[in-house]
Amino acid sequence: MAANNRQGFTLIELLVVLGILTMMAGVILPSAAAFIRRDRLDQFVFDVSLLCRETFEQSVYEGRRYRIQRNEKNELVPLKDENATFTPVMSVLLRPVTQPAGCSLEWPEKGWQTMPEGFCETPLLRFSDNETGETRIMRVRAYDANLIRESDQFAAPQAGNHAR
Repeated sequence: MAANNRQGFTLIELLVVLGILTMMAGVILPSAAAFIRRDRLDQFVFDVSLLCRETFEQSVYEGRRYRIQRNEKNELVPLKDENATFTPVMSVLLRPVTQPAGCSLEWPEKGWQTMPEGFCETPLLRFSDNETGETRIMRVRAYDANLIRESDQFAAPQAGNHAR
């Protein structure tokens, strides 16, 4: 048997592999962080849209007014009208939406209100990610409480889309 028969890796081989992994992490992590920040704003817009839609549908189903109001914890809370007093509602689909850290929302001071007849207010909502500078401007559609995008009209024209 030969004395040089060894198993395992040398220190140099381990350092080379570690260096390659470090370089890959340096390329991948900044991209992943930017993706997570973009996803945070998209998720916030989706959550608000879902809350508006479910509040609207519940209002029509029950035949009473509902409102979504921002509380002191920066949560959008669904409230229902019970004898001219709005009380918080908590169910599977009607639950508060918390504003993520780093995001902001211009929400109507008096809240967003639906009527049992199938109407709702249509305020202009501005969602912003303060870290990336990304902004979405949307309006709640009156007949089904879906958010309709209005920020496309404010977007800069893309290269290759020139008017001729």
